[in-house]
Amino acid sequence: MNKGIEFKIPNEFGNYLKQIFDKVDSTNYIWKIEETEAYIDGVTNLFEMDKYSNHDFKNIISQEKYYTVFANIKLYETEDKIVIRNYSDFLNSSCILILFITDNVFVEVYSKSEDILKIIYENALKSKFTGLNYITENNIKRKDFSAYSDWYHGGAIGDRDFFNKLFISNMTKQKA
Repeated sequence: MNKGIEFKIPNEFGNYLKQIFDKVDSTNYIWKIEETEAYIDGVTNLFEMDKYSNHDFKNIISQEKYYTVFANIKLYETEDKIVIRNYSDFLNSSCILILFITDNVFVEVYSKSEDILKIIYENALKSKFTGLNYITENNIKRKDFSAYSDWYHGGAIGDRDFFNKLFISNMTKQKA
C-alpha cells in the first residue's frame, strides 16, 4: 500500500500548492498550517493564520506567485488534539493528509486516501515535477513528521545564511 508521494518542485516563485492540490475534493475540510515559511514578496507571509476553511485556503494558494521555503500543511475532516510527530501518530489522528516542503524543493505528501494520492500523483505528472515516486513501507525515509526535522536529502537544515542567500538570489531573478 502507498503511504505517500515524493517529488521536487522548481526552486522559484510559483503557485505550486495550487498545482499539487488541484482537484483534491476537500470542500468540508479544515486546513492547518504549521512550521510554514512561504512568502508572497520575500517579506509578507502567505499564511497569516494557522487554520483555514477549504474556501479560504484554496483562495490563498491560488495567488499567482509565492515562494515556499518550508511547509507542514495538514488536512482534517474534523480537528483533533493528537500531536502528529510520526507516521503512527498520523494514522491514529483524524488528519487525512500531510504535505511537507523542505529546502524549497523537496515535497512529500502522506494521505490515508489512495484516491487523494492518485490525484496528487497525476497533478505532479501534469505539472512536470521531477523525482516523482510513491512512498511505501519499503522506502519511507521520514521519521519525524516536521518540516524542520533532520532531512534525509542531506540539505543544509539550520543553515539560515544558505537559505537567505538562495532566497534573495531567486527573488532577484524573478524581478529581472
